[in-house]
Amino acid sequence: MTTEKKTRYHIYDTDFKTPTHTEPKDVFQRDPGKAIRASLRKKKKQKKVEPDGAAAETEKKMTQQVNEDERNCYLDDVINENVGWIRIQEKTFKRWMNEHLKHRKLEIEDITEDLNDGLALINLLEILSHKSIGGHYTKRPRINAQKTENIMLTFKFLKGEGIRVVNIDSTDIMQGNMKLTLGLIWTLIFNYQIAANLRDDNSGGGPKKKLLNKINQKLKPSGRKATNFTTDWMDGTLLACLVNCIAPGLIPNYSVLNTDDKVENTRMAMDLAETWLGVSKLLAPEDMASTSADDLSNMTYLSGFLDCKVKEGAPVVYPSRAICRGPGITGVGLLPGKPAHFEIDASKCGAGDVEVTVVGPEGSDPVKVEYSASGDTPGIYTGSYFPKDEGEYTVNVTFCGVDVPKAPFKLNIYGDGPRNRLDLSKVICEGPGLTGEDILPDDKAWFKINYKEAGPAEPKVEIVGPDSQAIPFTVEQDGKGEQYIQYKPPKFGMYNVAVNFGGMPLPNSPYKVKITPQVDASKVKISGLSKVVRIGDSPVFEVDTTAAGDGKLEAQIVSPSGKILKHIIDDDDKGHHTIKINPGEVGTHTINLVYGKVPVPHGPFSVKVRPECEPDKVALTIGTDKIRLGEECVFYVDDSDAGTGDLNVRILDDQGREVDLSHDLCGDGRHKFMFTPRKEGSYTVDGSFGGVQIIDKVLTAEPRLKLDKLNIFGDGLNSSKPLKVGEECKMTIDASRAMTGDIKIREKDPSKDNKDDMSADHDKADLELLVVGPDGRPVALEIEESDEGVFKVAFTPDKAGEYLFVAESDGVAAPKCPVNLKARGLKSVKVYGPGVEPLGNICGFDTHFIVDAREAGEEKLSVDISGPGTGEFKPQPTIMEQKKGLFHVKYDQSLHNNYKVDVKYGDEKLNKGMPFKPKVHTHNVGAFNANRRRVEIQVTHLALDAPESCSVDDYIDINLKYAQRFKQMASVCGPSQPPQVKVLGPNKKLVDTKTSCKDSVYKVRASPVETGPHKVIVRCSDSDLVFGAFNNMFNITT
Repeated sequence: MTTEKKTRYHIYDTDFKTPTHTEPKDVFQRDPGKAIRASLRKKKKQKKVEPDGAAAETEKKMTQQVNEDERNCYLDDVINENVGWIRIQEKTFKRWMNEHLKHRKLEIEDITEDLNDGLALINLLEILSHKSIGGHYTKRPRINAQKTENIMLTFKFLKGEGIRVVNIDSTDIMQGNMKLTLGLIWTLIFNYQIAANLRDDNSGGGPKKKLLNKINQKLKPSGRKATNFTTDWMDGTLLACLVNCIAPGLIPNYSVLNTDDKVENTRMAMDLAETWLGVSKLLAPEDMASTSADDLSNMTYLSGFLDCKVKEGAPVVYPSRAICRGPGITGVGLLPGKPAHFEIDASKCGAGDVEVTVVGPEGSDPVKVEYSASGDTPGIYTGSYFPKDEGEYTVNVTFCGVDVPKAPFKLNIYGDGPRNRLDLSKVICEGPGLTGEDILPDDKAWFKINYKEAGPAEPKVEIVGPDSQAIPFTVEQDGKGEQYIQYKPPKFGMYNVAVNFGGMPLPNSPYKVKITPQVDASKVKISGLSKVVRIGDSPVFEVDTTAAGDGKLEAQIVSPSGKILKHIIDDDDKGHHTIKINPGEVGTHTINLVYGKVPVPHGPFSVKVRPECEPDKVALTIGTDKIRLGEECVFYVDDSDAGTGDLNVRILDDQGREVDLSHDLCGDGRHKFMFTPRKEGSYTVDGSFGGVQIIDKVLTAEPRLKLDKLNIFGDGLNSSKPLKVGEECKMTIDASRAMTGDIKIREKDPSKDNKDDMSADHDKADLELLVVGPDGRPVALEIEESDEGVFKVAFTPDKAGEYLFVAESDGVAAPKCPVNLKARGLKSVKVYGPGVEPLGNICGFDTHFIVDAREAGEEKLSVDISGPGTGEFKPQPTIMEQKKGLFHVKYDQSLHNNYKVDVKYGDEKLNKGMPFKPKVHTHNVGAFNANRRRVEIQVTHLALDAPESCSVDDYIDINLKYAQRFKQMASVCGPSQPPQVKVLGPNKKLVDTKTSCKDSVYKVRASPVETGPHKVIVRCSDSDLVFGAFNNMFNITT
């Protein structure tokens, strides 16, 4: 178990060695309420009395409050002052988090509760790092497992960022451990805000000291300095000073602020910093001014000043831009009692006041200074003062309370004028450092200043570079009125060299020194520089500077680890250079070329150095893991990017035996390998490069087509549903799961035997299809690949009969094959004869017709006839098959009228689905009227009851009922001898009749065809009955 020491946190990895606070041990326990309980025990001990009922109740309530909400212990009036920093830190860190989380419209209210699901931490880390958290997390966690997973993801992310997090786990966050949670947040503040602004600080000391140094650099114009992050900031004046140093003029009176108004001073400075500098008010003013001020909270807030920018429109001033001139500033030519004139140019300093004070020699009267704005340009002041005595005078000039450059000015005034006179024309400056001639960056530029006869003063020099940065220089003085100035211009550009003498610029000052290139580096040509080389190689490349002018070529080769490599430059003195390098480590090397101090364009150049042998760069290219049995398998190995090494490749079958392998070298540097699998199974491609195995690929040899996975379907294969002659038969062959690679399907030619035709191997089909017609000849097929591995097959039967469909591969039939198909040709069925013709049928005679289906295939013939008779009088056809497919159909026509004949062959009706309509005629009368009515004659008790007349177009039904007497007669005649009924016409011609018997009733249907009287005769046993009543007469009328 880790024991906590005196340091406040163990969770961040910094070099803060000494904590600002020395809290009691109780503060660091997992139960923060111990501080309160310890305080209560201490008070009771001091009183030395037993608590009465009221005191006990108070203690009980307070204990309950601690148990309900530990965090309230920091806010209670009885909290030990040593834990005040936790309250301050909690508020500061919460504001810091919300300042970042607001970018995603998020906000936390309680650090101990709002972080326990990990979502706020995940969003905060993504905002701070500008990276994705890089893992799956639950966006709406409901259970502890999901919350734990989210928090652990943040710890994993911090580890990837190189940030150490120790002595804390997800349980501490979920349970709201205040101390450890604050420590975690401080880790984020330190690494993502404070340390990020200290990376360029190479000064010694830890991060705390470095941060203090950065703050003091900001404070430097004011002359003040911070020594810590707590007590120095309590009265607010140092914070106000910091704000005014960054934005001069925001708080010009910072130096006269009342230190007793510490909270108001701090609040004012924080408000102005937030408004004009963008520094968020993370810390409450009263917390910074508190005696329990927290150094980490103050550091969090103050670190925001390191990279802040002054906003546009801020009321700032720039005292450093003020220029002071004139004898009243330099002292040149001044005499006691004479006015000393001066001019202050503050036109570029912004809105503010100039203040000029003069202090004379010790013991002299105060010096009165008069000055005012002059001219049309705002910010320019002129004035004067009267020095009365000889001696040293101090002239101080401030702008908005800040000293202007070089202030205060020191000058001496003497009574004898010659000692104060200067002759600037006698100051002589010369040297290439003032002209720039033949000077290049980093060259030594020098010039001399001779002031022997110029008067009692010393020259002062300032050199400013192209980017307005001061250029350092050295001064050598011979003591005889001559100075030797030397500097090194770091880059090309314009330099200003200002030389003042006695506080006044020389006539030609500042000198404009332009450092210009002596060569045209854009015309430097580089050739032969390899992009990639290997360890052990010594790459050489050429640099041609013949067209770039006279200059010196310099090269710098930097290794991946930052080391400067040695190199060799050979020069033929004509502008041709050869550079040879010897890289010793793997990685990208940077080559910087400079010619005539000018970087060569398009640089720096890079060379990637790779190991001598890289087996992992060997690439195997093979189409598929499934190869075809008996078919050549081709694969490629590319070692062009792998360096130097021996390539060995072999093929092993599933028994570990080597298979013959052919090898060829392609034009692009790849190796081509070929082998042919002769049996099914696995084949291993085994390869090594430089002695290292780099290929272990398993291939599976399979037949080109697996018949057991072939699926053939379609209506055309439905043997129970006959095909139709002339109609296309379609089927589908799905080989998508049965093929290895692409397959070929074609129509089989029975005339060729592919097994014997070796020339056909190159064009061998994987699946051959054949359809044989009824005549034994093949039928033409149409084959089309509709999708990968799916083929559409169609053929059209040209005649009726049996067809045979076969699909086979290498002589082996596919599943469901062969398939027998029937084709029906209803169009070839012929129906003819009088029985289906509209004319030629005579009443009382049988008729017939022929159905010729010999070319339509074998099917069942059915005939249905409907006519004038119904029930037992319905015509019943007789079907006889004289030959196979040739049918003779016969039916009787006892009654004359219209008939309908439906002929079906199989399931289809012939005659386009319409019935044939023959008509039956009488002997001498034409077609019957379609509206013919039925007339019934009743014969009852052996008596005939007939109508007086009926029409020739009527049916006559004669019903014989078995009355008693009739039954007696019938018994004599015999029941097997049914009565006969005859109908005689006018000429004693018999009328066609038909007799049927049902339910003891004999029915006789007659169809008279002539007009006139008719006689109905009922006979039994071929003898006429003797009862004359049976010879009733009736007339047939038209």
